[in-house]
Amino acid sequence: MALNLNIPVLLEHPVFIAETRPQKIHQLLQELNTQDPVDIATHLHNELETLNRQKVSPNQRMQALDCYRTLIINTTNALASDYINATLPLEDKAKSAALACESLWLELGYGYKLILIDLQNQLIKLRTDKNSAIAIQRAMHAIAQHALVHYQTYLTPPNHIWSDLHQLYFCAAKLGIMHTNIQDDSAQLKTKTYAHLLTSIEDTYKHTLLMSLSQPHHLIQQDISAIADYLAHHVSTARVTAIEPLENSSGAFIINLTSDAPPTPYSKQKSAPNPDSELLLHTIDLIRDIHEDLNKLQNRTIPVNGSISADANHNDYMELLAYLITNWGISPKRVFSRSAKNGDIELVAGMDDIHNIINATKASTDSSNLALNATHVTPSRWKILNISATGISIRRYHNAEKNIKVGGLVALRGKHEQQWSIGFVKWANCGTRDRLDIGIQLIAPYADSAIAKIFQHSTNNNILVLPEITAVKQAATIIAPRGTYINGRQLTFTCNQKTEQVALNKLIERTHDVERIQFNVIK
Repeated sequence: MALNLNIPVLLEHPVFIAETRPQKIHQLLQELNTQDPVDIATHLHNELETLNRQKVSPNQRMQALDCYRTLIINTTNALASDYINATLPLEDKAKSAALACESLWLELGYGYKLILIDLQNQLIKLRTDKNSAIAIQRAMHAIAQHALVHYQTYLTPPNHIWSDLHQLYFCAAKLGIMHTNIQDDSAQLKTKTYAHLLTSIEDTYKHTLLMSLSQPHHLIQQDISAIADYLAHHVSTARVTAIEPLENSSGAFIINLTSDAPPTPYSKQKSAPNPDSELLLHTIDLIRDIHEDLNKLQNRTIPVNGSISADANHNDYMELLAYLITNWGISPKRVFSRSAKNGDIELVAGMDDIHNIINATKASTDSSNLALNATHVTPSRWKILNISATGISIRRYHNAEKNIKVGGLVALRGKHEQQWSIGFVKWANCGTRDRLDIGIQLIAPYADSAIAKIFQHSTNNNILVLPEITAVKQAATIIAPRGTYINGRQLTFTCNQKTEQVALNKLIERTHDVERIQFNVIK
């Protein structure tokens, strides 16, 4: 299998000659008169772009790239803070930071892929396996980081990412270097990353495959990072094998080495896998490890493997581990089919604005003090893409507000509708020119606004009261700020000029800023 990797065209007569002497590169980097990550990223990109467009010996290229690599990791970590918690679509600063990170990882990957190609093209390959292993593993790491930036900005990674990964892995398999130990010098890293735990091509490859299978477009950015860190401690228990008979397809995924695509669940295959070009990724042992960690957290103990720190929010991790067990174990199936639908819909995002828009809607028909005190909120207009029994997919118009987050609470209202449906943003997909598609899980056909007071707390909170839906056996619930739920906690809320005293008895759902809670009315 000849390598056909995504690399730049080399110039025969470059205008500028790249610096490849390690001592000189270190000196030039120390003389950089800036601490601004954006300026550092620009300098690094210019140097890498020059280096990767001209012919350089593999050893010289390796030495030069290794000089830049630690600074690239530190710089991209610093830049990530500009987009890691951003709303969608990205504002200009966050977008620029993400593009800078993408370009750095792309160029670093180019460099290590060029090294591998040159090593494989040498007529005499004595003692080249170690350097080939380093080139493949670091190229994979750069490609994985490039994909991670796409995940955290809800963009679809370019197809060449998967083609390159599969080819690099196959090349390593042919050379017998998949398990070669490759230690990373992390002493100069300002922030510890998970990469130092991935010391082989095999583990780096599996880590990248599993990150795609976690369906990152369904996650908030911080959870994507948390999964990457957590997985690095457990990735060795996932296995890549040749095609073999399976008694149960749960936790089995097909890797097509000749494709430009990530792995797919075995259960979704329409034809028998091809043993000449496809492999199996097994996650059952990985799922067992995750179950063990989940059980420890549920019993208020911390896993001793270091995958979850003592100061982490263990409730968050319990939800995250349950999510991973679903996605890496038995792939969820769609219950309801989607139907294309034309038309527009109005959207309001966030608890306070939803509270206010419900009050404002009441104001048109209700003369109560609550309605009269409604604050003005202007809904955004979105285009409907498709709809199902429990959800809707919509696309942002260019003039809609930039305030969407995965897991966010939203209210929707179609043309001629009086009430606002309530839902959660379940996934996001960004594109060029601020295009944003989102999928919304609808949880209630309407909601009442209410003011809640927790016993022994002096502050009042805006909440929503969702109705009981007997047709689907859904009890009445409230949506309140995150941190409200404690089993048995009592609170009072005032809704439609009526005050109720309730006891919280079940947490239905928790997102990054709200909780949906079932309750009992105290008579």
